Amino acid sequence: MFVAATALAYLFAAVSCLPAKKPERGVLSAENAIVGGRLYHAARISDTFQYIDINVDYKSVLTIEPKVACAIKGCSHSDDSCPAYIRGLTCWAPDPGAHSHSLWYAQMRTYFDAEQKKGVRHNVIACLAVLTGETETVLQDWQYPIDQLLLYGDDIYFLSKNQDGLHDIWVIPRSGGTPELYVAGDGTDIVMVGMENGALYFMSEDSGVYRAERGSDGVKTTLIFSCDTPTGIFVYDGYIYYPVKSEDAPEYEILPGRTETDENGEVTEFAVAVNCHDYYRVPVSGGEPEPVISGVQATVGSLCADGYLYLPAWEFDYYGSIESKGGSTDYFSRSSGTVWAVDIKGKPRADTLISASKYATADGDITAIYTVTERFVFAKSLNTLAAYQNGTPVESVYVLFDRGDGYVRVVNFE
Repeated sequence: MFVAATALAYLFAAVSCLPAKKPERGVLSAENAIVGGRLYHAARISDTFQYIDINVDYKSVLTIEPKVACAIKGCSHSDDSCPAYIRGLTCWAPDPGAHSHSLWYAQMRTYFDAEQKKGVRHNVIACLAVLTGETETVLQDWQYPIDQLLLYGDDIYFLSKNQDGLHDIWVIPRSGGTPELYVAGDGTDIVMVGMENGALYFMSEDSGVYRAERGSDGVKTTLIFSCDTPTGIFVYDGYIYYPVKSEDAPEYEILPGRTETDENGEVTEFAVAVNCHDYYRVPVSGGEPEPVISGVQATVGSLCADGYLYLPAWEFDYYGSIESKGGSTDYFSRSSGTVWAVDIKGKPRADTLISASKYATADGDITAIYTVTERFVFAKSLNTLAAYQNGTPVESVYVLFDRGDGYVRVVNFE
């Protein structure tokens, strides 16, 4: 059983970054999100909030240089004096308010303790108003790192490790206050997967997907179903969407013409693992699963937004192999530039959103989809075909697909 409890008090400061409207579903932390017409990016390796304006016409631009979310003239964006520089960033989430320009983030800060004569770390939750550069802290001196945020209504739910190295789920008002233990693990690790209509959904490492809902006698947790794939799970309009390893797909994809002879003279074929999945959905109250779509990739890069599931397709395409001093390099794509857009507002139905055949300039093996608008798709892609043609290493890049003219523009997010 998962249990709920109350935490000890921690220091806090009041904030003014309150939501404009209470959303029906929660907003999970991510590395990329649209806030106020800007596409923001911040990864742990860079610790700096950067953005591009998605309302700009990029007709003559093939490489987009992002801006740092800082309004201070002459700022170097390289130390704590810059509001967009968040050293020790662990996770962040966009404010869901309709007219909000705020980013909520968790950070591991370090300060020097004169008595101990050493640096001391403490974890915080804070809010950055990107248009003014003002920052306000809602939680200070939290003992353990905060690895996930979920914004819902007037509250912030956060995932934090405990003394056993496992995760618990806590909740704190956005206006500040005492964190309350919402869900405590029972010896298995957990991760939040979504929130809708007051119920929080999480997954444990034993593959169980649970609903946690507050009642008159505290928070009650209920097992809904089990899922073997721990990524690509979404809660939307009364259903939980989840991937299952496809039983019809082969285990490996053979690379044509690629063989090797071992010391015994045996000829060995080369192959790559097939990450083909099928998607199902089940009501949040439980019940029989319903098939949604077949033939999608491994699901780390999937997206659920605005009534659609966006999923990189499984479309294997082998380009060839290039010999080098260190051996051979194989070039292949797992998506061939194809993304499924599954309409889940009613009975699920799918249509192709992007494909290499439709957009001849869309060279890329799509590995993640972050944002989809009427005009653009922001994704991560491997330049596999270009690398093969040029004999260069395959690189992972952020790209902005223009759904109107078919051009693919590289975004230089660090």
